[in-house]
Amino acid sequence: MLHFAFFGNGRSYHVQKWLPALAEEGLRVSLVTFHPPSAPLPGVGLHVLDPPLSRHRDRMNWLDFWGPTRPLRRWLTAEKVDVLMASFATSYGLFGMRSGFHPQLLNTWTYDVADYPLHGWRRWLFRPVVNRVLRNADAILTDGAGLAEIVRTHYPFAADKVTPTFWGIRLADHTAPPTLGATTRAAYGIPAQAPVLISPRGVSALYHPDVLLDGLHQLLENHADAHVFVLTLGHERPAAIQARLDALDAHPRGHLIDRFLAKPEMVALWSAADVLVSIPPKDGISVSVLEGMYLGALPVVSDIPNNHTFLTEGESGFFVPEATAASLTDTLLCVLADLPAHQAQMVARNRRWVAEHAAVEQTARQVADLIRRLAERAAA
Repeated sequence: MLHFAFFGNGRSYHVQKWLPALAEEGLRVSLVTFHPPSAPLPGVGLHVLDPPLSRHRDRMNWLDFWGPTRPLRRWLTAEKVDVLMASFATSYGLFGMRSGFHPQLLNTWTYDVADYPLHGWRRWLFRPVVNRVLRNADAILTDGAGLAEIVRTHYPFAADKVTPTFWGIRLADHTAPPTLGATTRAAYGIPAQAPVLISPRGVSALYHPDVLLDGLHQLLENHADAHVFVLTLGHERPAAIQARLDALDAHPRGHLIDRFLAKPEMVALWSAADVLVSIPPKDGISVSVLEGMYLGALPVVSDIPNNHTFLTEGESGFFVPEATAASLTDTLLCVLADLPAHQAQMVARNRRWVAEHAAVEQTARQVADLIRRLAERAAA
């Protein structure tokens, strides 16, 4: 059986979803990591490496990924790994490149190829690193077609190695009985006909929390019935953002959930939601957006290229034209003004699209085929 090793952060919700799906495609899958998951992953072996430089894995920093790679090389050789996938070009991907192992598949995200190497002071540090990691890779995965185009534009030497993927959601994990939405609304004291909006992506600085929270608070002040849920995912936040969260939580129709939700809890919230809000200035294909679409929430998202690769204004979602609180509020008020008609047009269409184009089961099959092709090419 072909042995595939994934080198990345085992605490990632996405990684914990992808690897069992790849194992179900007939691969022997191993997770090699400095950051192990809290529980075993079905069908996935685990090998935990000690941080090269830091004394504690929770205090690792970027310099650790410049540390000795010999323990990784020894394990890959001893376990007869056929293909290695390293994840995130500026950390695990950097370390994987330095190990010298081939064939190597690089899994990119948004910020490692579309932000750090291109903007601000970080570009002077990270652009040379990302160039080297991309050149080294035998194949490259990107989170959707929009990010693939960014890689082809800014790293043209890697253009022929890029495969865009929709990792998406595991459909079996997102089934809900017809009564779940009503039960969830009742638990929060929300009337059956009141529109429910949810911001599912946390309050990290990556997600425009100032614009988001101000816009949602203005919505509550300007719409007599709307209820708003904000999920912080436990993200750290400065005092100014905490003050905005406190103000929203104090509103009678504002609901703050300041922790990471278990999957059944998230499915219950999605079942009660009419609209989801996601407005980061940069993004791949958000799993949260796909989850919401599959369970019936209409997406209101930032007007950025990657969102246009899978959403169409007025047909499957809505775009916030400017990154301001007023623009967000205006967009949401327009959506809510004709919500039943929008739902009649979009809900079934969006659910069908996610099932056909953004299911983990389908993507795992495509990625497993790519892994097998890499192994066959290396053996030839």
